Amino acid sequence: NNQRWRPQSEPPKHQPLTWYKVNVDVPQGDDPVGLDMQSMGKGLVWLNGNAIGRYWPRTSPTDDRCTPSCDYRGKFSPNKCRAGCGKPTQRWYHVPRSWFHPSGNTLVVFEEQGGDPTKITFSRRVATSVCSFVSENYPSIDLESWDKSISDENPLAAKVQLSCPKGKNISSIKFASFGDPSGTCRSYQQGSCHHPDSLSVVEKACLNINSCTVSLSDEGFGEDPCPGVTKTLAIEADCS
Repeated sequence: NNQRWRPQSEPPKHQPLTWYKVNVDVPQGDDPVGLDMQSMGKGLVWLNGNAIGRYWPRTSPTDDRCTPSCDYRGKFSPNKCRAGCGKPTQRWYHVPRSWFHPSGNTLVVFEEQGGDPTKITFSRRVATSVCSFVSENYPSIDLESWDKSISDENPLAAKVQLSCPKGKNISSIKFASFGDPSGTCRSYQQGSCHHPDSLSVVEKACLNINSCTVSLSDEGFGEDPCPGVTKTLAIEADCS
């Protein structure tokens, strides 16, 4: 409070060792909030006295051997699954919504290298879909409290759990396959083994509610479509 802030219609840009202060509004909705610091160099930032942390959106090399697709299976190497070449190594910085006041929020930035503070923005992470990919041999117990000395002769069946953000429900099931599907979220594919009732079983359990659980031993799956094959349940659902 003893420092004299100088009000300016246009703050200085690309000036090192500079303090900035601005009043900000609360981002709408209940979605997680991130502070986009892509336009800045290096420094620290606070919201209402709470330290968001140090930012340094350093641009990664463009010739860093990025790969268009990724598969972590097999032998590990530091060059495996590189992505984002030529982009900031970190652009968004999480801001807990509990740090915001209904009004009168103050954002303070200390810039060390120089940047453009007029391009700092709040971004909301809006989840429009959720996915899950669970096999029947996945652990179905709490590993944190697992007592290895106790044998479990009747293990629980693996379960798929889906949950939309607060205030949203599962509005549609875009993909559902019980069998041996493959792929990643938003690009699942049916395999050679697929239960024909997969979609109806998932829709019955999940549609129009915020969260749901589907057991891989659900009665709706009935007879084993392909004995001897480890079953997997893959689901992609829309939230709205």
